[in-house]
Amino acid sequence: MNGIRFGREIRWLFQTALLMFLVTISLGMARGLDLIDFENRNQSLTHLHSGTIGWITLGIFASVLWLYGGREDRRAGDGFVTWTTVLLVAAVPLYLLAWWTGNLPFRAVTGTALLVGIVLYVGWVVREAARVGYRALTTPRLGAVIGLVTLVIGSTLGVLLQIQFATGTSLLPGDPIGAHAETQISAYLVLVAMSLSYWRLHGDDRTRRGTWMVWLFFLGGAIIAISLLANQVQAAVAYIPLDLAAFVIFLTLAWRQVVSPGWLTADSRRHFAVAIPFALLFLGIFIYLIVGFAVLQIWPTFEDVPPTLIPASEHPLFVGMVTNILFGTLFELNRQRRAFWPWADHVVFWGVCLGALALTLTLLFEQEQFLPVITPVLGLSILTGIVTHSARLMGAGRAAKA
Repeated sequence: MNGIRFGREIRWLFQTALLMFLVTISLGMARGLDLIDFENRNQSLTHLHSGTIGWITLGIFASVLWLYGGREDRRAGDGFVTWTTVLLVAAVPLYLLAWWTGNLPFRAVTGTALLVGIVLYVGWVVREAARVGYRALTTPRLGAVIGLVTLVIGSTLGVLLQIQFATGTSLLPGDPIGAHAETQISAYLVLVAMSLSYWRLHGDDRTRRGTWMVWLFFLGGAIIAISLLANQVQAAVAYIPLDLAAFVIFLTLAWRQVVSPGWLTADSRRHFAVAIPFALLFLGIFIYLIVGFAVLQIWPTFEDVPPTLIPASEHPLFVGMVTNILFGTLFELNRQRRAFWPWADHVVFWGVCLGALALTLTLLFEQEQFLPVITPVLGLSILTGIVTHSARLMGAGRAAKA
């Protein structure tokens, strides 16, 4: 991490993200082993948010700092990023504690504090993007800034929901929970994750097809979120051709790197490459969910949707796609410190990939009797990654102080 402009802040964000991921996998393994029951909403929502906010969003914030900061020299105003990072790494654990307690006012207050941190961080990214100029932005930087702006919108919906629940008032129309979730997933997470994959597989450049990819992903996510907020679920199917087109465009640009990154070589490229098939698996299951509910009406109400179908769509996205991208980024950041547990890179890659695939198929086909076997394999593989990259990051911290 030597010479990276925001190396210190990136290290803080990733160290906190890895700790929060420990919460996620602990709860996930406990559920798979029937030690806890996700009928307890506080436990299931802590599992969800520790993964999506604690691990994924903090990890994405660290990755985007590297993308925008590069190896430039630090500037006079960079202290703003430092203090914003401090706010984020303090607010996220408190927010997750609020989910665990089930205390609705506590959730609203800590959610508001976290939203302030998110707005400050995204505001800095927008300012940096404006300084560069739209036409001069690379495709990954364009996708990152647009995706992060939608994160602010989705997070605002989430905080308004918590205020609504805490006060017993009605602040949002339609299906605000669905709109919040799909803004965060389709308009923010998929877009930013694909932009980071583009960066590592194709390069930090600007192409016309890359620009189309970014806007198609954004429009697809925006359509499905607005459809749910307006309570017009049938309109959400317009999302499908847009996202399919965006994926096709990505593949026309980077299919060689996706097909042949060097699967047996311990390197970051295979993490970014395997993220794409997992993204397509997520898209396929999600399309089935949308079409089955909104068009074919296989399920009369949302409550009739099989309880394992939504988790089956989430795990290829959160674990197979985004976790691989973040572990790939950590590999690059810690490349000079691979002397610590070099064997772990293979364990993490193959354990996460095979475990995420097996878990997805188990949930998709409602074969939950296999969970006590699959979840420990996946959880221990992720735990190996957490320990390995935490140790390597600490080594980077000691080197920076020397």
